Amino acid sequence: MLRILVAFWIVVVPISGFGSDPQLLKKESSWNWPDSQRLMQQVQGYLDGKLVGDELQQAKLIASNATSSSGVGLLDILLATTAKGEPAIASLKLLIDAPFTPESNSKIDAQLSSILANGSIPAWLKTDLQLICCRYQVHHDLFDEALQRLQPLSQETSSDPATWLFCMAICQHHLMQRGSCLETLDKLLERETELPTRYAITARLMQADIKPLKEDSLDEIARLMNDVERRLALGRTGKTVREKEQSIVDKLDKMIDKLEQQQQQQQQQKQQQKNAGNPKGQKAKPGEKPMDDSEIAGTKGPGDVDQKNIGDGNGWGNLPPAQRTEALQNITKDLPSHYREVIEAYFKRLASSQP
Repeated sequence: MLRILVAFWIVVVPISGFGSDPQLLKKESSWNWPDSQRLMQQVQGYLDGKLVGDELQQAKLIASNATSSSGVGLLDILLATTAKGEPAIASLKLLIDAPFTPESNSKIDAQLSSILANGSIPAWLKTDLQLICCRYQVHHDLFDEALQRLQPLSQETSSDPATWLFCMAICQHHLMQRGSCLETLDKLLERETELPTRYAITARLMQADIKPLKEDSLDEIARLMNDVERRLALGRTGKTVREKEQSIVDKLDKMIDKLEQQQQQQQQQKQQQKNAGNPKGQKAKPGEKPMDDSEIAGTKGPGDVDQKNIGDGNGWGNLPPAQRTEALQNITKDLPSHYREVIEAYFKRLASSQP
């Protein structure tokens, strides 16, 4: 009887309850893919006034291949076709395709600003060119710059809303904007089965990585250290970097204070337990129980000890550099390597504050 009921539910209910359209079984997404055919018609109309002859036919051929495309492929085709009819866009494409250097972003930003000020370039194309530049910045770890440009852009007017959401989530993830990042990832994954595979997999990994992040944890401190390292590698040494470095030291201070408080509480509990077991303060008889803490013993002995040769005492503590380095390595061998510089800076700052 159970098998009959299950079979009835699987076969009959979908037909009578939902109809034959499988899309009704899916959760409705809050965003949609744009009409790529309509977009390419816009591109061809834009190029008609700028190209003639073989160049126009070649550009239209590239555009015609995009009618079945969406997402990243559509953005790349858009850049390739419009670059053939607009010298400013062609110069931007050359900068994007060139190897990255410390000056690359400033050159691209200047060229993009020139394009945005060009009244002959339509608004829909300017939005996509900005998104292409944001994608470039994300690829080269320029998350602050990319996020600043992404935020005012309209996802609905972009030819590739998935790339807009994906780049936004990456920036929020690296800059540890946990709440905003999770919201963006949830929205992106509404169309998970339609996304490029690398988008879907990376989005799931980011979601699992940032969800358990807690404030003032070692995990957060490690991420802050990585962010400072990224900024220094890009040649950034300004106010933002100094503030983040100070934040790391402050969080370490806070963590050390918390550990010290826990240690004091444990010592107090231990002392209370000791007093509870010996309320009159009587000392244990010899051989009855070892002493919990150092104190003057109630027993007497001759005090004779074997003489040991401990060598020359001169220079005690003045280890040779190699041995001193080895000793320090042994002390910090259980610490993650990326903690050491910040912890060393902490102790240097602590030493400089001594009277």
